[in-house]
Amino acid sequence: MLANILRFKIVIGLTVLLLVLIMISPFKASLQNGIALEANAHLNELMASPNSFLLSSPAPISGGAKVEPELLKTPIVTNDELNAWFDRSQTQALIVQKKGRIIYERYSADADDGRNINAMSMTKTIVAILIGIAVDEGLINSEKDSISLYLPEIKQHPTHAITLRDLLRHTSGIQSTSQDLRATLGGNPLITPLSAISFKGDRSFRYDNINYHLLSLALTRVYKKPLNRLIEDKLWHPLNLEKAAIINTTGYCCVFATARSWLEIGNLFLNPTNGVVSSHWINKMVKDTLIPEWFFVQATGKSAGNTYGYHLYGGLPELSEVFWIEGMGLQLVMINPQTQTIIVRLGGIPSALNVFSNRYDSSIIAPLLKTLTTER
Repeated sequence: MLANILRFKIVIGLTVLLLVLIMISPFKASLQNGIALEANAHLNELMASPNSFLLSSPAPISGGAKVEPELLKTPIVTNDELNAWFDRSQTQALIVQKKGRIIYERYSADADDGRNINAMSMTKTIVAILIGIAVDEGLINSEKDSISLYLPEIKQHPTHAITLRDLLRHTSGIQSTSQDLRATLGGNPLITPLSAISFKGDRSFRYDNINYHLLSLALTRVYKKPLNRLIEDKLWHPLNLEKAAIINTTGYCCVFATARSWLEIGNLFLNPTNGVVSSHWINKMVKDTLIPEWFFVQATGKSAGNTYGYHLYGGLPELSEVFWIEGMGLQLVMINPQTQTIIVRLGGIPSALNVFSNRYDSSIIAPLLKTLTTER
């Protein structure tokens, strides 16, 4: 435990030091992106397991699907390029589906089909889908509602109200604290009372996890049940997904689920008549985007030109039709509607010190991009 805490402090300290040093470098942007990716690699490793010292025990999400274990252990088809990338990229689960058929599937021995892997911020997409379901069911009027309608402890001036859409798009101007982040990851409520939360920051895009924590609080209020039960009722049981788990106090992090479950979440975006959430809401999640001035995205490897919707990403050069769900550690559900392809990738990011990894390739996800664009 002490060794892990020391390592955590060293990683944070070195990251801050390096960021300060590169401010005077002529290669500032490239160095910033490299440092961000390296920081993500190490922070993800510390939080990857459901037994991480930084996390509370996740609450169960019951499931119904049963998949024969032998079907999950070997690739469905031989793909030497994907196999080589799997081995070099610290990947623990990889699925490729084309036109409704799984054509590739592979897992590491310790993945438990994905349940041992923290999906990190991909959890935000689940919360965004649940907001849409609540709108569909009339429990939330619109994403343009003030958050104060659902969390009345938050007092706001009517002409400057923070809306659910602001939270979904990280344009609320929230000024959260690291103490609140640590508390919610540890299974506790916010340290800052809801009545004391400040939204006086810049209302342009600024990624802040507590935005989605507040959205999850609104959902648990309107449905009168904890987040894990809400996910069960509205997503896992209707989609017949396998058992999973989540840290209920976050809303922005920490679903532990199989790769096949994440595949079905991806399928919601290809099937407009899925019966779970309206196509109208799915379209908003994809299309209601902004382009942050600076926002590092692991899949693109850059900080400029990326797009952000309701925790759906875009910005791949020459692949404007592709969008994806992303979590720290390069957790991915990538979707290409044109080729009807979905790729699920769970795992970690190799350190830059590993010269035999994919960290020095032209793109950290090059084989995935190729697979997304091919018709077969």
